[in-house]
Amino acid sequence: MLVSAEQNQSLNAIIEQLCSIEGVQREVLHDGRIALEISYNGESRKLVIAGSAGDYPGLKHQYRQIREALDELGMKEGMAFVPPRRSRRPLSPEMLAAASTKKQAFDAWQEMWRKIREAEKSLDIEYEFIQMRSYY
Repeated sequence: MLVSAEQNQSLNAIIEQLCSIEGVQREVLHDGRIALEISYNGESRKLVIAGSAGDYPGLKHQYRQIREALDELGMKEGMAFVPPRRSRRPLSPEMLAAASTKKQAFDAWQEMWRKIREAEKSLDIEYEFIQMRSYY
């Protein structure tokens, strides 16, 4: 079953959003595939993703690759941000800025998880709709 252009756009949007996060390097290979290197907390994973998938299982596999890489790096889905314990002394402006940056990075990764799940759900719904239409 072929996937729609909208589903390929969803994958491209996820890749673009991933690339906008600090610690993600993107390289377009000579055959049109995209190599992503995701670094987080001193660890890194390299993914090679097709520029566009032609079928449902291929697209589903690409989403799974991204999810597994994020999970292996310790970016768990649905985690709550737990700031470090505050000392009795007031925080300096630099410390406040660093804490804010860390929270923003955490929120960006959680938003990435949400986008991946949203795209997968949309793909599943479209697939089920096509299956129902061909059945009836």
